[in-house]
Amino acid sequence: MPKHLDYDEPVLRYHRIVAELAADIAPTGAVVADVGCGPGQLLGLLAGLRPDLHLVGIDGDGECLRRAGGRCPTAELLIDDIEHLHSIGRRVGRIDVITSSHSLEHLADPVGALQRWRALLSPTGRLVLAVPNSLQPLLLARALFRRPKANDGHYYIWDRATFENFCRLAGFRITATGLDYVPLVPVRVRRRVPAISAVEQALLGPLPQFSNSHIVVLEPIGPAPIGGPTVGEVRAEPGPGTDRYDCSSA
Repeated sequence: MPKHLDYDEPVLRYHRIVAELAADIAPTGAVVADVGCGPGQLLGLLAGLRPDLHLVGIDGDGECLRRAGGRCPTAELLIDDIEHLHSIGRRVGRIDVITSSHSLEHLADPVGALQRWRALLSPTGRLVLAVPNSLQPLLLARALFRRPKANDGHYYIWDRATFENFCRLAGFRITATGLDYVPLVPVRVRRRVPAISAVEQALLGPLPQFSNSHIVVLEPIGPAPIGGPTVGEVRAEPGPGTDRYDCSSA
């Protein structure tokens, strides 16, 4: 198992916010795809909030998909390279909402990934994203004490202003935002002392710039950016080893 993966990770605050935002904007019977679904926290929440949705979970890790199937048995699960999404256009067609929680920072080309995801959206489709904030107090404390350490598998991290620039570069405008909590202690401490979570959420009022995550709803701006793929190109791209994941055989 890659070190950054936690197959037993519980539902976190940013999962709930992304699920609520996606549930609010998805039309009746919409196709909602969670890219980098992990062990299915977001899929399970969406199934509870909007039973009418056609949910699709995509991840490159088979064990994650097996556990996602346990959390959300009604979801269609695909094992795929989430940066390129070789198969989902052929399998599902147009997507009304794409969600992704703390996955973009793991990709070598996140701008290119968003442009490829955009090509799969319906004409009124939206993205709902959560990514880590570079101004998290824990990261700043590590830097202060000269102990900076990026999470395993993370290649990018953004402060608020650079994340807004990143979204525009990829061809999107931000239409809604959310905040989760101001992290003061490592996850293992928070799990042992649940009362800390209330303090971390209360700090969002005076200190929103230190939120753990940037959470946004994005809509495409104008035509696809020059050099971005067309829908046909995304659907036609070959993906060796890409297939639907059958939880019953895992």
